[in-house]
Amino acid sequence: MPTNTKSLVRSLLYLISTRSDLMLSVGVVSQDMEKLNYSHWKALKRILRYIRRTVSLGLLYTSSEEYKLVGYSDSDWCGDVDDKKNTYGYVYFMGNTTFTWLSKKHPIVTLSTCEAEYAAAS
Repeated sequence: MPTNTKSLVRSLLYLISTRSDLMLSVGVVSQDMEKLNYSHWKALKRILRYIRRTVSLGLLYTSSEEYKLVGYSDSDWCGDVDDKKNTYGYVYFMGNTTFTWLSKKHPIVTLSTCEAEYAAAS
């Protein structure tokens, strides 16, 4: 495995600011930064091949005189049919460009929508 593997992972982490489609795969590989092995290297090569085929994709950040901040959020109650856990998320736009987002499953099963909102706030 090449010695610059950690440097590649750090570069890919920087790239996800404009390529949200890479967030999951790069995030999974970066979780084990201190103990990268051959399977991580294979995953990184696959990510690089994907990037090569999709160079034209990405978020475009443009300059503008007037920026408008817009945010959306949503949650569901027992939305996952397998484990009955709630999912919530948000996305914020500055102008026409997404700059932050989250989609997350609650770590616990809630019994009501009120309890789900309390769990999301804490």
